[in-house]
Amino acid sequence: MAVVVGFIPTEVGYAALDVARVEAERRGGPLIVVNVSRAGVTGDPRHASEQQFEIAMDRLRGAAVRVEQRRETTEDDIAEVLLEILEQEKAELLVLGIRRQKDVGRHLLGLTIQKLLLSARSEVLVV
Repeated sequence: MAVVVGFIPTEVGYAALDVARVEAERRGGPLIVVNVSRAGVTGDPRHASEQQFEIAMDRLRGAAVRVEQRRETTEDDIAEVLLEILEQEKAELLVLGIRRQKDVGRHLLGLTIQKLLLSARSEVLVV
């Protein structure tokens, strides 16, 4: 069954990528690496550049499962894009990396992560 990883080019994003690879290999893959950006937004550190996406794919070379990369752009909700991909791929697992928030009182979880945890039909693994 498919494993989808919501990839962001940060330390925790690369950690999520590594965990997703292990899970995809354990489950028989494929592994679908997805980076979603907002249309018209530039300079967001969550949006992977071509070079960052290449680094991510280099980390996955030699994986025992098929690896796909998907770059998506949306004007709306990033969570909705990931939920749609989960449904299309009939994915068994979604892997997400979360940034550690210093101000826990302000945000326990980001809105995108929270929506994915509550709405995904698949298992969700947070790294």
